[in-house]
Amino acid sequence: MGNLFSHSKHPPKSKITDTDRAVLQLKTQRRQLTGQKKRVEDLIAKELALARELIAAKRRERALLALKKKKLREGQLEQIDAYLLNVEQVLANIETAQRQNRLFDALKQGNAALKSLQQEVSLEEVEKLMDDSKESKEYEDRVRQVLGEALTAEDDAAVLQELEELEGKEAQAEASELPAAPKVEPVPADAPELSKEEAKLLEELPDAPKKPIAPEAVRSKEAPALAERRAASQEQPLAA
Repeated sequence: MGNLFSHSKHPPKSKITDTDRAVLQLKTQRRQLTGQKKRVEDLIAKELALARELIAAKRRERALLALKKKKLREGQLEQIDAYLLNVEQVLANIETAQRQNRLFDALKQGNAALKSLQQEVSLEEVEKLMDDSKESKEYEDRVRQVLGEALTAEDDAAVLQELEELEGKEAQAEASELPAAPKVEPVPADAPELSKEEAKLLEELPDAPKKPIAPEAVRSKEAPALAERRAASQEQPLAA
């Protein structure tokens, strides 16, 4: 039971490196220099205000002394600004170097992962896979040629020509089944003129069709008349 509670649940603390210590010291110096700069600026403002009061009080020598102190404080302020600039520059360089190191580590890990993935699939296996795919495609092409699925341009032209020939033969066969057109004898020159009744009957006749009539249409038109004649013959009484 003691072993169950002997391990700490807190994660292990990260190790503090020399770089971390250097960054901490630089940030401490920056904070201290910033405080010094604020105090010097306040002293410069006080010396300037004192010099104005002394000038107003006609105490010229004391006003000159206050301005000299102000000038010294301004020199200290410039030196503090230079220190701050150096500290900021060093901190920026350290941060840049840290980013570069992190980027290098990421690239290094990515390169290692890529090599590991490449080792899982060898070049020989890839080449074998491509060869198998090529053989499968060639086999499929041969099967299509045997089954007639892959036709050349010459084959397509021959099939189209055969289709046109079959259509021509079918049209000739349909034309041969149509009834022949009736022969119209020419009217002799010395034929007698038609009477008014004959001319009227001739005008009432329907015009001859311009296109040939199919046998099915003729049979369909004659069917009602044949049915009527058959019915009439059945109704007539037989002779005694």
